[in-house]
This record gives sequence, structure tokens and C-alpha cells, in this order.
Amino acid sequence: MGNSIKFTEKGHIFVTVHLLEEVMESIRVETEPSSKDTLSGLPVADRNRSWEGFRPTGQTVGPSESITLIISVEDTGVGIPLDAQSRIFTPFMQVGPSISRIHGGTGIGLSISKCLVNLMNGEIGFNSVPKIGSTFTFTAVFSNPNEQEINGWSKSKSPFCNMLAVVVDPRSVRAEVSRYHIQRLGMHVEIVPSLTSMLSMLTNGSQTVHLVLIEEEVWVRDLSHSVVFVYKLRSLDKIPPKLFLLTNSIGGSRQNIGTSPPVITKPLRVNMLAGSLQRAMGGNKDSARNGEIPKLSLSKLLAGRKILVVDDNNVNLRVAAGALKKYGAEVACVDSGRKAISLLNPPHSFDACFMDIQLPEMDGFQATKKIRVMEDGINNYIQHGNLSLQDYANVSNWHVPILAMTADVIQATHEDCLKYGMDGYVSKPFEPNQLYEEVSRFFL
Repeated sequence: MGNSIKFTEKGHIFVTVHLLEEVMESIRVETEPSSKDTLSGLPVADRNRSWEGFRPTGQTVGPSESITLIISVEDTGVGIPLDAQSRIFTPFMQVGPSISRIHGGTGIGLSISKCLVNLMNGEIGFNSVPKIGSTFTFTAVFSNPNEQEINGWSKSKSPFCNMLAVVVDPRSVRAEVSRYHIQRLGMHVEIVPSLTSMLSMLTNGSQTVHLVLIEEEVWVRDLSHSVVFVYKLRSLDKIPPKLFLLTNSIGGSRQNIGTSPPVITKPLRVNMLAGSLQRAMGGNKDSARNGEIPKLSLSKLLAGRKILVVDDNNVNLRVAAGALKKYGAEVACVDSGRKAISLLNPPHSFDACFMDIQLPEMDGFQATKKIRVMEDGINNYIQHGNLSLQDYANVSNWHVPILAMTADVIQATHEDCLKYGMDGYVSKPFEPNQLYEEVSRFFL
């Protein structure tokens, strides 16, 4: 992945993860990839050739209860010169001095990757075409997870469970990526290539379609046709589905016209997708008309509040701190749960703490649990007169609000937060509606 990002200036980087046996079954009917079917529309190196030398599925190494995953990283970068491909896994191998000067690196990354794959009883291979791109593929053997634990959130807790969504996208690969993320919310997802097909499905189909997510290039290709589509949609003898545009965060050609649906920016993430859909379908009814909490409302809540942000990633720290400071908060940052425990040992002056879940050494849940034990002990001593109330800022019941920060809402259900003593969770990066909803419970 690091090399793909480093050597790809245009097009795409596409990561796929599948069960090995499913992929090996599918290649019997696969043909040479067409540029029209790729994520960006640019030609790619045939991924099938990247695993040509792999063992047959029946000869994979691992216990009987294990599963074998096959992971591919496809890019449209510079590709690897033919004369260098036989040495690509050799330690400290550089394709050429110019590559080293421009991109840096030691030439050991792929060698380490091969060693790690071997440790996971897997294999690694690649196919690369100069000036077209590269596809690296590896397998790895894992213990078989509990299916109920994986799917429990989306099937039992999602407010979108069993809804039907349709993705309008002529590019099958890109549409499948969108389908994957939408399905994680518990929805059934179908794909159609055009607005005409979508209208036909709504007119002739018996199923109720709740959401239609239209790829932006389909919408802007013929705006007059899009306007007609919306008009016909409203004329149907049934409740029309909610419309959304799927657009890239960069390079978009979005047109602000009166009939343009709400925009969902890619790459799709479960928490951001859920927030956008909830607002459009009637959630957060106290929000402003455009679906966003006004900046002034958050400023009233957060201005002058002293907040501790805990995250081991420096970029995430800076982004979170900047967002909170924008609303007038005073922010302190630390990079570990242990440092957070030290700063939140009463007495302290913090009004709230935003705690990342995945911290090294001690994760956010564990750190929160220790903070709650510490607070409970001090509260007990104060109530029994063993500690002076004046020495603890005249606060008899210490409980700092702690909100989990997570890039994936599936990792932080409300039940998990309560179990470890957290008071809720917010997405990374902060989504204004969700941020307002969480902090208003403490600061209103």
C-alpha cells in the first residue's frame, strides 16, 4: 500500500480482500480486465497473473478451522521495469537511483512483506506493467472468526436494517465498493447502470426502494435528463425514495442546481454514511434546514470549555484539536491512555475528554475504566470525610465526561461505551450533528 501511494500520481489504488476459495472459483469465468471496468477507468495490470504461482486451494497450509484470505493491492502507478521484476523481493533492492532520489526509501519494504506473509502461512506475488501499474497479491491464514460477532451490529442494531438501497453507477467495480459499505449498515443493495434503468425499476418493480445513491458522473452527464428523472420520480404513485449523490472529495464537478440531491462524499465510511442518511430521513429534527448544526450552537456549548484529546496519531490529534478550538474550546492533547489517567486524576480542570479507542499499550476502554475506578475511590473518600472537599475544588462527585473517538462506528457501540464507563462516542473526523448531540448532554 505504501508503495502504491508513493508511485501513483493519477488513477486509483484499489484494495480487495476475499476468501481464497471464492476468488479461485471466480477466475474460471473472468476475462482480461477492461479499462471501463476498473475503479478509475484507467487500464491496470491483470490481477489474475499476480497469483499464478500460488498453491491450489486444497494445498493451503493451516488448521482445519482456519480460513485463507487473499488480499490484492491494485494501482495505476509507474509500474516496475521488466529487468527489475526478478529482484523485487531482494532486500535493499532499488529499481534505480532516480527512484531513490525522488521517492526515498531503503528498498526493504517488499522483502519484509514477504517474510510477514510467510509467517502467516501465505504466499505473495505480483504482476506489473511499466507505465500501466502494478497489482500485488498475498494470502494469509487466520482462525475462523465468530460470524455473529462480525454481523451482530448491522443486523440487530442498525436503524437501516432490511431497507433497500440502489446504487446508480455504470462502473461495476466502483459500484461494488459502494455496495460493500452500504451493506454494512444492514441494508439490501442493488446496482443499476443508469437513471433510465433506475426509473424502470421503480415503475415496474414491486419492491419498495428506500434510498437511491447516484454516482455524480451519472448525474452531471446530462443535467436536463437528471431534472426529468426527479420530476418523474415525484409523479410516481408511491412514496419516492430519498436521493443522494456520491461524489469524490477531490476533483468533483458538482453543480449547484435546485434539484441536486444531498451529497455524500467518498471514500464512504460507515459513521459518516449513517449520519448523512439519518439526517435526510428525519433524524436530528432540531438541526438547521440544511441538515447541519449551526457553528454558533456548537460555539455556545464549547466556548471556554477545557477539553483533553487523547490519540496516539499526531495528525488525528491536530485535526481534533483544531476542530474543537474552532468552536472556542481550550484543548490539551496527549498521545497515550496512561498520560490521560495522570491528567484526569482529581482535582483537575478538564470539562470533558475525547478518547481514541485504539491506543498502544492501553486502549481507550481500559484507560477509561481506570479513570472511573480512580474517580469512584476519591468520591467515596470525600463522602466519608476522609478527604477534604476544599482540596478537591469543592466537587463531591468527580465524573469527567469521556467520549470515545473512532473512525468506525461499528467499533464503538453505545453498549460497549457504557460497559467501560464512557459517556458516548463521536466519529473521526468530527461530524457536527453528532458532536452537538453528544456534548449537549453535558454542557446544556
